[in-house]
Amino acid sequence: MNALPILERELRVRARSRATYWTRFAVALGGLLVWLPQLMWSGPFGTSGAVGPGLLNAVVNAAFLVSCSACLLTADVISSERREGTLGLLLLTRVGALDVLVGKLGSAGLTSLCALVAFLPLLMIPILAGGVTGGEAFRKALVLPQTLFLALAAGLWASAGGREWLRSARTALLLLAGVVLAPRLLDLPAARFWPPGTTIGLLSPVTTLFSAGAGSYKLSPGQYWASLSLVHVTAWVLVASAVFRLRRAWQEEGGGATAPVPEPAGEGETRPSGPWLSCSWVPPVPGTAGEGEKEATPPPSRALDDGANPIAWLLQRQRGTLVILWAGALIGPIQYALYALLFRFAGVRGYIGVVWPLGLVLSALESAMFAWAASRFFVEARRTGELELLLTTPCGAKELVSTQWGVLKRLLRWPMLVMLAPAALQAGLALVREGGGAFGAADPFGLAATISALIGCVNVFLGVGALCWVGAWFGLNAGGQARAIVWTVGLVKGPPVLTGILCSFALNVLARGSGGWRSPPHWFWINMCLPQLASVLCYAGLICLARRRLLGGLEAGEVVRFDLRQTLSAAARDARAAVERARHWTPS
Repeated sequence: MNALPILERELRVRARSRATYWTRFAVALGGLLVWLPQLMWSGPFGTSGAVGPGLLNAVVNAAFLVSCSACLLTADVISSERREGTLGLLLLTRVGALDVLVGKLGSAGLTSLCALVAFLPLLMIPILAGGVTGGEAFRKALVLPQTLFLALAAGLWASAGGREWLRSARTALLLLAGVVLAPRLLDLPAARFWPPGTTIGLLSPVTTLFSAGAGSYKLSPGQYWASLSLVHVTAWVLVASAVFRLRRAWQEEGGGATAPVPEPAGEGETRPSGPWLSCSWVPPVPGTAGEGEKEATPPPSRALDDGANPIAWLLQRQRGTLVILWAGALIGPIQYALYALLFRFAGVRGYIGVVWPLGLVLSALESAMFAWAASRFFVEARRTGELELLLTTPCGAKELVSTQWGVLKRLLRWPMLVMLAPAALQAGLALVREGGGAFGAADPFGLAATISALIGCVNVFLGVGALCWVGAWFGLNAGGQARAIVWTVGLVKGPPVLTGILCSFALNVLARGSGGWRSPPHWFWINMCLPQLASVLCYAGLICLARRRLLGGLEAGEVVRFDLRQTLSAAARDARAAVERARHWTPS
């Protein structure tokens, strides 16, 4: 089979990549963060019949979202070969379009499946806790590889006809969202005439996941197996259509089986012959277009004035930064709309089981977009050598950082307003509700919610600033784009998540210890306001630390690799120095 050499080549490339191994660790860590709050809330106090199903739903829903995100792994496997010019070399050999797609799908599928296996130990814990049968856990676990296969096929279909990674990823995400959500939504009007889940809704893996529960499977076991089979067939249909799409795109690019007829050689010239002529391309010379041919005009270039800033000019040359920022800003409003959609139309219930893993994944994706936009300038400047060239000019490190931050602020104006809109609306509604009576006297819970919403607006603003500054810092010394994004998201969003988990656990312990949830009002402040205040302090500290380290690294003239131990020790020294200055400070 000709696909086996392609598969071996891709597996060797992935085996040399650190991301292959760190992905498994990240997936297991994400599953632990999803599983831990449910155990903290119900484990020490709830019964085994209530703890087991909650743990299983939380872990399975998080694994389902991770499986859906696997479409990004195959969204660039064909388009990258097309950009590098190696796709033509592959297709001109005995390897066909089907062999290339099967090899790419197999390598990405094995990598994703190994990462998904990291969830297996977490799936066994709900069975040990009780309240969950082995059959239910097996049926829900069987949905995950099918969803993974569907997501990989969607990414493969998008990559077969694309050339740019960003467009291919956008096409893959939209296609997967349509396959997962559209059948479920179209099944709602048909439920008036037929029982739910017996029509087009069977094509959605969400229906498969819901019908895998103990109660649903007992009522209709055929619905589960029919939906599972249809999802599998849909994935193969996408793979088959990707083969035809790749062949058509290759023929449109001039790489078909018929090679162009070469022009006759002049005197003393020899022209080599061979199948590689179908890949050759001679750049057009301006002014030599024939009759009926339209001469390609070069894109307009903006002249650089004498007083212009070269750093701003380089930043404006980076295309796609505004698109990335808007993509990250729109995730917040989409998240609120998706919650309402799940509760209203999809019949989803339970905060920990669905909302918590979904919010965690969407928050990480939103943070990754801002970290990508902030770090890509320094990553590209280091890779091309432009950073060393800029540091030797009279601009200097301070002007380099200030210009980069100024361009980001200008691009972030409208995306920031869109991000602040849901938090500001929530704070306004809370203020109106509290203003109807004695403010805070009758409902201390409402007062805590109002103040928490107001602090949340500040949190959104400082959170984006921390992502931008820390992203620029890691873009300078992380050593790569992926590492810069991962370290930025982990450092900026990790402490607030852990603080929220600990505060929720403290509230649960205090409330259960007093015998009821209507307990002293300051306990609600622990769960609502304390995490928000801790996040504000964390973001402000990260902004100061990242700005100082970024300027120090640029002014020193040498960029070193990031070391977590050195960074933590330096942060501790800065904190001790600040405490000493505050202790010896006297008002003038």
